Amino acid sequence: MANKLSFAKIFLYVIFLLPILGFAQMQNNNNLSPNSKVNWEDFMSQHDLVCEVLPLQWNEGMFVGNGHLGMMVFATLDDNRIDFHIGRQDVTDHRKAPDKKTSLGVEGASVYDFSRLDLGRLVLRPSGKILSGTMRLDLWNAEIKAKIITSLGIISFRAFVPYNEMVQIIEVESTEKNGNIDAPYKWDFLPGFSSSSRLVAKGKPADYILNPAPKIITKNNKTICVQSLWAGGDYATAYMEKSSDKPNASTLYLSTANEVPKSGVSIKVATRSISEAASKSVLRIEKEHREWWHNFFQKSFISIPDAQMESFYWLQLYKMGTCSRPDAPAVDLNGPYFRLTQWPALWWNLNVQLTYWIVNESNHLEMGENFITLMDEQFESLNRTTKITKLGDFAWALHNYWLQFRYEGNWTAIQKKWVPKAMIVMEKYEKMQERDSLGRIGLKPMGSPEFHQFDNFPNTNYNLAIMRWLLNSLIESNEKAGANKANVAKWKQMIKDVIPYPVDSNGLKIASNQSLDISHRHYSHLLGLYPLFQLNPDNADDRDLMLKSLIHWHKIGNGKGLAGYSYTGAGSMYAALGKGNEAFDVLKYFLNGDLKLGQLASNTFYTEVKGKNPVIETPLSAAASIMELLMQSWGNKIRIFPALPDSWKEASFDKLRAQGGFLVSASRTESKTQWVYVKSLAGEPCIIKVPGWEKAYQVSTDARFKIESLGNNEFLVNLKKGDEIILSSLPTLDQIIVNQVNHPSNEKNWYGVKTGKQIPVNQNHKEPSYNDWNDSLKK
Repeated sequence: MANKLSFAKIFLYVIFLLPILGFAQMQNNNNLSPNSKVNWEDFMSQHDLVCEVLPLQWNEGMFVGNGHLGMMVFATLDDNRIDFHIGRQDVTDHRKAPDKKTSLGVEGASVYDFSRLDLGRLVLRPSGKILSGTMRLDLWNAEIKAKIITSLGIISFRAFVPYNEMVQIIEVESTEKNGNIDAPYKWDFLPGFSSSSRLVAKGKPADYILNPAPKIITKNNKTICVQSLWAGGDYATAYMEKSSDKPNASTLYLSTANEVPKSGVSIKVATRSISEAASKSVLRIEKEHREWWHNFFQKSFISIPDAQMESFYWLQLYKMGTCSRPDAPAVDLNGPYFRLTQWPALWWNLNVQLTYWIVNESNHLEMGENFITLMDEQFESLNRTTKITKLGDFAWALHNYWLQFRYEGNWTAIQKKWVPKAMIVMEKYEKMQERDSLGRIGLKPMGSPEFHQFDNFPNTNYNLAIMRWLLNSLIESNEKAGANKANVAKWKQMIKDVIPYPVDSNGLKIASNQSLDISHRHYSHLLGLYPLFQLNPDNADDRDLMLKSLIHWHKIGNGKGLAGYSYTGAGSMYAALGKGNEAFDVLKYFLNGDLKLGQLASNTFYTEVKGKNPVIETPLSAAASIMELLMQSWGNKIRIFPALPDSWKEASFDKLRAQGGFLVSASRTESKTQWVYVKSLAGEPCIIKVPGWEKAYQVSTDARFKIESLGNNEFLVNLKKGDEIILSSLPTLDQIIVNQVNHPSNEKNWYGVKTGKQIPVNQNHKEPSYNDWNDSLKK
């Protein structure tokens, strides 16, 4: 009897102790990772771009690409043709660097000298008059399918850009007939304007010499457009048509090669690429292409109640996949979808930074590798050529560089690659420092991007926030590495001595002597909150300051000076403050509202200046904002569902990536977070914050981990590298499933041109006459 009582006491003690320590009885579930019930093909199909009517210009077009090459597809009815507007990301001028591929980074070079160049359009001309048509971008398989109805029949085509080939493929079938005889379609190539498109928008400098006109030749059943450059070298676009077994059908192979600064080589490379592709089975190329894209999409997953926002997210992830790959150039304002624009290059005061935010949390760090390469290759030249008053732009780009490694959980790379660069930039900031009468460190006049025509102001909040981030991050990394101890001591004192952020009754100012007194699109003065988090949303005073500043920024002047990224940035800031309703509202406004200076098109591309100038970063940054409603990881904490709007009763995500090198999944139903999965890829300390959870239990069946409650819905889990765990607020769960939120059929396929919604005017820049470029640009 005594033994039985003793056992009972022990049993009760264990039951009492387990919740305190955060352990749980193991459930009968042998799967450590969450089970996915997503039918990927069906899920992705509801987000396809669907054009109920023909897209009639670039701003409505369907797009496919492989990170090097891309095409935008639309109809040009006044010339009775279908345009395949092609691009290649590394085709730029090299006027100040005749021995290199580009002039980027060369001292004295301007956008005119390293501008992207327009390749032109491959055009399909039917025999009959185009009457109507439809197009669909199949996201899951990354291909365009179209049906064009003409006065003589139907032309159908499929277009895709194989990920593993330097070609673009278009398969065509036609039922067009003149009587009983097949009516042939034909292909033409319309070369693009081969000098800086800055000329078209801004005019021609007196000393600018146009590149030579292109030459089109035919050789061995291949048509080739060769474009020589004034500084030497050439690039070439080649295409060939291969007959099909079906009547009035064929497959077209197209490639653009860029062997600048060499001459006479691009033509060989381009023709070889199409010959090699044509020698393979299209089915084989298609199979490899589809496998790549299927694997790409399944690296992470999100599903949310708002069907439009969900579609927009997946279209941006697809878009970035078509724009960025490790062995390609960094993504500029156009990606592989170049057209005439006044911004034909990389821009450093916001654009390139926003472009790459999508890669981190979506678990696609591979798409950020080309940005790391860019910074490694261009750092010395950028450091040498950047005006010190614009140092903040260059320094802000280093934040993206740092983020890449933080999401990797790679402190070694930060110390080895980022710290030396950051120290050089910090030395420049020290040269701009000056102490006031109280001994506090301020900054001499510097820029706050685009405010008052790039005027300089003392103690800009833009530069103060960036400098604080540099100092704090340098201290953190060097202390972990036990390096640069003397500098660490100096930096710590510097942080103590830096003046507070200049504020007034409306919150953060632009600078000490400049309030935010006009509606202004750029959130440079708010960088201290987002993305740098030098103002802490968990601190009440900082929260109040940021909320006041954010409201004033969007309210002043009735927001007439705002642009698209003003709304995506505000969405991220509201999300950081945990204000899900406000974040949701401002992001929905971005998707549907009047964006003042900008325009979000039906194909999800964003343009400014009355639709004329694409800027690719804005919609891409919105995808990052959407993810931040679901998860955030600033401040060394993984924050689960930190900013959901009240209307979202359910949501789920799988394998999103958190700073510190964690893969995270979670599911929410009936407004409650059911479970959280975390895998540590780097072994960093793991703190998880789950609103609404007072306790956390391990419900996975692998090794047992200590879970320490830190209060305030936060839990410390002792994961080592490679460890993974599933947590719940309940001791047991019947199932751990990743599932999609179901949407009504009338809320699917939000994007693409819908009936009656075509843009009423052509929004492209007027192209200079091909035969009269010099005369048309004399002015």
